[in-house]
Order: sequence, then C-alpha cells, then structure tokens
Amino acid sequence: MAVRFSELHSRWLEWTADRYGLLLGLICVTYASMILLDVGKLGDLTSSVLVAIIVLVAIDVSKVPRKVRIIVRLLVLLLPLAIVVYVIDNSIFRGAFYFVMALVLATTPVVILIRIIGHERINLATLLAAVDVYLLIGMVFALFYMGCSHVPALSPVFAQAGMKQRSDYVYFSYIVLTTVGFGDYSPLSKMARTLVVTEALVGQIFLVTAVARIVSLYGRQSPSQPMPQERGDEALDHSPHGSDQR
Repeated sequence: MAVRFSELHSRWLEWTADRYGLLLGLICVTYASMILLDVGKLGDLTSSVLVAIIVLVAIDVSKVPRKVRIIVRLLVLLLPLAIVVYVIDNSIFRGAFYFVMALVLATTPVVILIRIIGHERINLATLLAAVDVYLLIGMVFALFYMGCSHVPALSPVFAQAGMKQRSDYVYFSYIVLTTVGFGDYSPLSKMARTLVVTEALVGQIFLVTAVARIVSLYGRQSPSQPMPQERGDEALDHSPHGSDQR
C-alpha cells in the first residue's frame, strides 16, 4: 500500500511540475469564493479549505525540496486549528484565524519565485507563475485586512463608517495593489496604513522588476544560464586537448 501511494505521489509530482495554469485556476476559484460567499461562517471555512489546497498544490507545482515541502505542509496543519478557534465566538480569535490564513498563504509566492528564478528558459509557465504571484500578493493582504478588522487595537481598518463584508476587504486589497485608488475606501488605523503602503510598494516593485523582466525575456534563454553553444565552448576549454583542438 505504501509503495502504491509513493508511486502515485511521484506521478502527481511529475504531472504537476510547472503547471501554473492549474494554480491560477485555483486562485480564481478562491477569489470568487471570497467575493460571493462573503457573509457567514460558510464563506470563511470554504476560503480556508481553498487556501490550504492552493498552498499544497503550489509546493508540488514548484517542485520544492522535500524538506521545504514537509515544513510547508506542517504550516498548513495550522488551518484546521485556526478553524476550531474561529468557531469560538470571539472577535480576537476570528482575527487570529485570518492572520494564520494570511501567513500560511504568504509562503506560496515565495516558493513560486524561487522556482521561476531557476527556469532556464522564459516560457508560458514562467509568465503564468508571475501572474499567480501577483494575484496571491493581493489575496494575502486581503486576509491581513480582515484580521485587523476583528482586533480592536488594529481597527477600524476603513475611515468610512458602516459594517464591511469580506468582499470589501478583497476589493480594497486589489485596488491598493494596482494603485487605482478610487477613493471610496481609505485606511484609518496605523496598522491599516502600514499594510496599505507595504502592499502598494510590493506590488509596484514586483511589476516593474520581475514581471517586466520576465515579459521582455519571454521565449529567450535566461541570462543566468549559458547558451548551449557557450556550454560547449566552456567544456572544450576545460578539456585536456581543448587548446590543441582550437
């Protein structure tokens, strides 16, 4: 049985390698659940399950080392514990639930970036991975905003009065990430302002550096990797008769 499971897992890892389109689909489903199921515990529980799936699939798609995979999976185990805490009708505990989800999900952009940095050729998978990272950044900060809204010391997040739903925080996060700034929501607490500035900086730095570089090199060899001809020349130079052959 153990051998069979190991074989299936190996096939799964081989099939999912660099399938960032699959991960993009999961991210879109999670985004839709946050927008549409924005009232009640069902939406939160659904989001936590989808976040766990995103993280688990991301580490397989990105082919992270076995030790890193184990560490990330242990972090994912925090989500069921967070759900138990969430059931307790306490505002601070619910804030902790969102913070745990945000921290667990924040591991995903990191492992994706580590993977695409090692791509020898900039291809469609690399572009999709960059899109995944950008969308995940907005989702991580949306969860942080939700967490702050439940902690009295860190709220209210918005200067505008009235009860806010989860979809409002998701909307606000991506407005900040894209620096659109419609002005319908503005941060009030110090923590909210700090998160807004951080998200805007992270989003723009990622766009003007990583994404711009990836798009400009699309279809070409990564500059960090020598071209095949260069590799052959290097091997010739280091061979015992390399100079004679030249």
